[in-house]
Amino acid sequence: MQLDPQSKVDLEFDSICELLANFCKSTKAKEQALNLKFFPDVIALKSEFELLEEIQTIHHTESLTLPHPNSEDIDGALKLLRVENGVLILDELIKIYALCLGTKELMKFANQNRVEAPLIFEACAHIDSIDEVLKLIRSVLNEKELGIKDEASKALFDIRNQLRSNKKAINKNFEKALIHYRNEGFLGETEETHLDNKRLLTVLSAYKKRVKGRIVGISSKGVVSYIEPEVNNQLNRNQEQLSIQEQHELYLIFEKITLELRSQRHNLKAFQRLLVRFDVYNAKVRFADIYDGIKPKINTHKKLYWENATHPLLKIKNTELGLETIGQTIELDENTRFLVISGPNAGGKSITLKTVGLVQMMFQSGLFLPLNGNSQCCWFESVYSDIGDNQSIENQLSTYSYRIKRMKFFLGAANENTLLLLDEFGSGSDPELGGALAEVFYEELYKRNTFAVITTHYTNIKILTATLPHAVNACMLFDTKHLKPLYELSVGQPGSSFTFEVAQYNGISKELLDKAKLKVSESKIKIDELTVALQKEKSKFKKMNTEQNLALSKARSRIGEYDKKLITLSTKQSTQIQYFEQQNKFVNMGKKVYELIKKFKKHKTNKALNEAVEKIVGIERAKVLTLDQPVVFNENLKAPKLTEVKIEMEQVKKMEKEVILVQEVVAKKPIKIGDKVRMKNQTKPGEVLEIKGKKVSVIIGNFTFNTTLKEVEHF
Repeated sequence: MQLDPQSKVDLEFDSICELLANFCKSTKAKEQALNLKFFPDVIALKSEFELLEEIQTIHHTESLTLPHPNSEDIDGALKLLRVENGVLILDELIKIYALCLGTKELMKFANQNRVEAPLIFEACAHIDSIDEVLKLIRSVLNEKELGIKDEASKALFDIRNQLRSNKKAINKNFEKALIHYRNEGFLGETEETHLDNKRLLTVLSAYKKRVKGRIVGISSKGVVSYIEPEVNNQLNRNQEQLSIQEQHELYLIFEKITLELRSQRHNLKAFQRLLVRFDVYNAKVRFADIYDGIKPKINTHKKLYWENATHPLLKIKNTELGLETIGQTIELDENTRFLVISGPNAGGKSITLKTVGLVQMMFQSGLFLPLNGNSQCCWFESVYSDIGDNQSIENQLSTYSYRIKRMKFFLGAANENTLLLLDEFGSGSDPELGGALAEVFYEELYKRNTFAVITTHYTNIKILTATLPHAVNACMLFDTKHLKPLYELSVGQPGSSFTFEVAQYNGISKELLDKAKLKVSESKIKIDELTVALQKEKSKFKKMNTEQNLALSKARSRIGEYDKKLITLSTKQSTQIQYFEQQNKFVNMGKKVYELIKKFKKHKTNKALNEAVEKIVGIERAKVLTLDQPVVFNENLKAPKLTEVKIEMEQVKKMEKEVILVQEVVAKKPIKIGDKVRMKNQTKPGEVLEIKGKKVSVIIGNFTFNTTLKEVEHF
């Protein structure tokens, strides 16, 4: 699935990709990050997020550290391996070696932590032959010096021994000549130099004929001459021959290792793909940390619900500046496919729309999202946008012409699997004519079952939205008291543009604003004022509703605690009853025996006492045999701690009072038309038909009752 190029620009998705690339190590991973694409389907996307979540968990676990090796680019080496007569060079062999080491490190982690990280283990399970490839490379490569080792072949071993021996002789001879001619005063200030891997004497040109050796060169001004000592002439020639032999032998070794690695070409490609893939994974997880990104819940049906959705670029910037980023709650599903946002300029309409588009693009590209954990996402085949002023001087295309061409594209491409983001819908032309055309475009897109987020100032678009079953108005809230935007989305009603209020907030004088109002029709101002009033009422109701929901939540929580306490106390009460029954039984028995002892204490023998005790035992035995659940001695039964029980009873009574108080608060939730209610002291429910001030009409069964709000309560 290809991303629409213009939408990537409109929604600043390229900026997200650039930031992601900064967290990648290898060149190939950076290239992938800069060119993120949509996943082919939702199944592949789910698998991606599950693996990313596992990596994120490890990333935030101190006891585990997932390796993040740099994946060397071995494309050059792979190219040489594809060519029949191609031979690797040392640099390419070292890159392959580094790639194998990184793969080995990742494989080791996957195998050691297969229980804690099963998805990472599964992602690495297809890799094999890594030890075989490393063994091949180590047979010729010196791992510490990163060069071909002497033991790579017998011939190379012999040649290098000769080179070292010959070099030792050259240095010995040179040191003798250096000391001799230094004492003679024939040498220049630097005394020696190197040329073509040979040590040369720096001799003052005035004495060059008095030094035995071959003149190799002269300085630019002719002051000094560079002379190879005569004693080293043959040794240097031997050294050159040995070096040629060494290079030839190295070529043979590279030819052999190339041939052996050629059969491992597919494995090497797999190693590179794996490390690049995990390089991007690690980058995604580390990138998400800077904007608090999470793995979203994924719906297979068309339902999008985002809590506290923030624009990631804005959040990153605000975090750096120590500022708060206000999140929005966004919801789209098959019943509310069109979300139309209105409200004042500079109130956050465009940033909210861009947030929806950018976060959706990030989701479909497998990036963590700046949302709360309860959020849900769904899949779209395409995401298109029309945002901002995209007039083209080069093509002599005006803003309006551009938008018309863009709309033509949407009408041809949009369907039920499309998400549209349209900013300032219908603008760029005469307001009345542009608004009419915008309404027609709106209806066409709506008929295609597309999903859309639209910002507009047009009243006709707001009215049309209110009449359609699968569309909903929303607005950006405005503080009319302090004349400033609140940057908070409120769904349910259209918003005023607050044209005059925003102008006043930005310093325009009241006199000029009053003149402007005189040029606007009275009905237009009244409609705008009504919109403002409705917005105020909804804000007030939203606040009350939030308080009621919090109270209800608290009540349910306290009731749950109350019920648990009652169960605990009931269990303890049962234990107490058992304990006291047991104690009472055995105390009574002991009392009877004690009375017998007193009765027969003057008898000289225990015969009468024993007969009396046997009689009591017989009676008790008969009772036990007739009872279904006789009292038996339970040595595990402990004496109850009455002080603890008393304290817990006091706690339960306190909680009971709290529950009653909270329930009373919940009961005060305002009654509105359509609510199910009942008359106080009655059980049969009814429905609110009409509310006028403090009076209310309720239909119960086939009868309508007129009463006051005080006399009804929620059912």
